[in-house]
Amino acid sequence: MAEPNDASSVALGRQDPPGGVPRAQSLFSVPTVVIQTATAAGHGLWMVLGTSLALGLYPDGRGEVLVPLAIGLILVSLGLLATCLRLPFAPEWHGWNPVRRMMPTPEGLVAMANYLPMLALAGLARGGNDFWATRLAGAALMLCSLATMVFTSRGTSRQLGLPADIATMANVQPLGRTVGALFAGGLWFWLCLAAQVETRSEPFNPWRLALLAVGLATGVVEGMRWRSLRQVAEDRGQSERFTTGRLGTSLMAWRFGVAALSVGLPCILLVTHGEAGAQIAAAGVATLSCLVGQCLEQRLYGHAYAQLPED
Repeated sequence: MAEPNDASSVALGRQDPPGGVPRAQSLFSVPTVVIQTATAAGHGLWMVLGTSLALGLYPDGRGEVLVPLAIGLILVSLGLLATCLRLPFAPEWHGWNPVRRMMPTPEGLVAMANYLPMLALAGLARGGNDFWATRLAGAALMLCSLATMVFTSRGTSRQLGLPADIATMANVQPLGRTVGALFAGGLWFWLCLAAQVETRSEPFNPWRLALLAVGLATGVVEGMRWRSLRQVAEDRGQSERFTTGRLGTSLMAWRFGVAALSVGLPCILLVTHGEAGAQIAAAGVATLSCLVGQCLEQRLYGHAYAQLPED
């Protein structure tokens, strides 16, 4: 997939970051996309876990709580670790560089707040999850993760320097990222349950149907975002670049393949695997497929964004 070009970035009035790297290229580079996708999946896992604990629907067991908490901690902390290590593709974490600034940005404060209920849950996990403090900490973890996803999406919109005629697309982005994070996190949650609870699960039980609905919603919201992008091209009289010719054909083929990976295959596995032995493999394949698909989706969107014609 081709990298975004500098001319498209300038045409949209985007401000390039220091060092001469175009803003779109920086935000949609492979390492950045991988970290963003992993971080979103970690927050999605914490949202699902926190909701289950808050509603009293999560099975008892210390390990059942600590394992998804630890996986979410690893995924969520990748960006912070990369910034602290001063890696070139991660100059800041939620607008904050801990090495250079003592006080975090408001987005950084919201992101840091996630660690408080996470540590509280780790300390409260004692085998039974019906204790009121455990349920309260689960609700706090869910709300903090949700707030982080919304703040992160808005920050990305500002970094892209979106013009006024793409305001609709910017408004869709927080919803799309949050729903996508919930789906990826729900698949991680399924993998944790399948690995720890060796029982048969019916493919059409309520939580699987809810996760299936979230997956379908992810596809719908992503379609809305792509339609908004195409509408901008139509308003500027160059919609054929996205619908016809070599670029349009390649874009449609990539979009179909990416949708099959990020949503199609995981949804199929969700409704076809209920046996205890097959669940672990199915959940692992579904989770990996979703993460790879979401990374490719971000890369594809970044490439298409850079091809927007000049107003």
